[in-house]
Amino acid sequence: MVEYTLVNLISLVVGIAFLVNGYMLVKQGREAIALFVVSLAIGGGLIFVAVFPNVFQVFATVLGLELKARAILVISNLTLFVVATYLFNRIGKLYDRLSRLNEEVSLLRSEVEELRDE
Repeated sequence: MVEYTLVNLISLVVGIAFLVNGYMLVKQGREAIALFVVSLAIGGGLIFVAVFPNVFQVFATVLGLELKARAILVISNLTLFVVATYLFNRIGKLYDRLSRLNEEVSLLRSEVEELRDE
């Protein structure tokens, strides 16, 4: 029989919060599809684990671990690695876009000053 604890309730609440966050992104009309998908995956995963906590015993067996707590740590670390990699990639792209925008603003500013001088 499955035994539910406070951790399951917290996981369920946090999972629902992630799903609501993804819904709010779509409702606001922001075109952050990757962020929506990540939010949906994490929220859905947390809700799934909250409802079916014995799933990690299967993961522990497949990974060759003795305890399901270790399987939880391994999977959560892998998930954090994926999310951190995505965020670093996103930060790099935003930095490049900001650099290009600064260059364009500088060029426009110099053109405006040239036109004023004439």
